[in-house]
Amino acid sequence: MKRLLYILFIIVNCQLSIVSSAKAQAPVPVVNRVKPWQWGVEAGVDVSRFRASKELFSPDNRVGWFMGLKIKTKIPLPNLGLDAAVLYNQNHLEYEAATGRYKNKKMHMFVVPVNLRYNWKLQENFVIYLASGPQWNWLLDKKRFGENGKLEHSFFDWNIGMGFDIFKHVQFGFNYNIPLGKMGEVNNVNLEGHTWNIRAAYFF
Repeated sequence: MKRLLYILFIIVNCQLSIVSSAKAQAPVPVVNRVKPWQWGVEAGVDVSRFRASKELFSPDNRVGWFMGLKIKTKIPLPNLGLDAAVLYNQNHLEYEAATGRYKNKKMHMFVVPVNLRYNWKLQENFVIYLASGPQWNWLLDKKRFGENGKLEHSFFDWNIGMGFDIFKHVQFGFNYNIPLGKMGEVNNVNLEGHTWNIRAAYFF
């Protein structure tokens, strides 16, 4: 009887040793960790319509462009995130001079949009988003133009937009900028700029 118990004890110990060795040698599964934030580059074109009065400004849309750096991150709430960018923007407006002819005024600006995003993950590598938030604009060149025209040194817009991310690195979107105040004035008439833009970004 003692010999049988001794043999059973040896068998159990051998089995436990084999199981422990197999667990130690098993490959550890690799967990793909999503980066809490990503940075990249962004560029695009915008189409603006400046409103003051039909007698002072060309009714045609003005086409400009922008480029710069962008960052996006997640926040600890379901499907929500933030993105922000620092962009150089060049645009121009046409105003009526004293001669009765329209003249160009180039505008060089730094713009900083900050948006709250809501994300729908349709597939592993395809996400649709809605975004909205404020945008700060700083003028880099002369504020005055024409005889009685003046642009503000800084002004604010509100962004509303949507787009999609593919393969976690590429982003396409479009925004509409709503002015939150005047960007300047001509002959004591407030000037506002309403802008559509199409943008593309690549995140590293």
